[in-house]
Amino acid sequence: MYSAERRQEILSLIAKRSRVSVDHLASYFGVSHSSIRRDLSQLHEDGLITRTYGGAVALSGAATETPFTERQVSNFDEKDRIGKAAAQLVEEGETIFIDGGTTTECMIPYLMGKRITVVTYGLNIVNRLSSSYAVTVIASGGALHQPSLTFNGVFALNNLQNYNIRYDKTFMAASGVSLTAGVTNASLEEIPIKRKAIEVGQHNVLLVDASKIGVIRAGLIAPLTDIQQIISSEDAPCEEIVAMRNAGVAISLV
Repeated sequence: MYSAERRQEILSLIAKRSRVSVDHLASYFGVSHSSIRRDLSQLHEDGLITRTYGGAVALSGAATETPFTERQVSNFDEKDRIGKAAAQLVEEGETIFIDGGTTTECMIPYLMGKRITVVTYGLNIVNRLSSSYAVTVIASGGALHQPSLTFNGVFALNNLQNYNIRYDKTFMAASGVSLTAGVTNASLEEIPIKRKAIEVGQHNVLLVDASKIGVIRAGLIAPLTDIQQIISSEDAPCEEIVAMRNAGVAISLV
């Protein structure tokens, strides 16, 4: 197993157990203690875990993810406006990445007739697009993360990397966005895939309802400099919006 794959598995274990030890991980993976220490140090530097003496723990706040079904009905009208505005950015023939968030899901009704290619790791996105004959859907596969209904883990990440696809646009959801912390997420398992998509996206668009503006969650997805556009609602906190716009962030309120 490559170190990148092992780190992804370590991240999954920490997300499930909240705490792991170097001894346990070395035995679990059959590698040296020094290899595990390097893995944990790298994950700590990436902002995905907190390094402790003899092991690591989940970041404070990492276990606060709201169940998918609750998020799906929360602020629906607001999310629908955001999704519609985002869908209007998509042009015929484009290849786009849509993550598995409930806000990005609201794009789907407005994309059904467009001849585009959609790459996703979200089971909800795949299900919604399955009835469209115009849209080509490429799914990551992988281990299903039940709270978010997204495919995660080494298999999903490797598949998306091996596809070697250039995204004309990426559409991302997040648990929080702020000027000081950037784009953050409560579900740590999704972060490696979100980061990879942003890395190869030509135009990265963040979709967040007003409740996410000014919020900081445990895991860093990306700094604001990696995001070309934010779409939110008119109810977003004015001070935070003004601060981000003054810093050069393009924000559309709908």
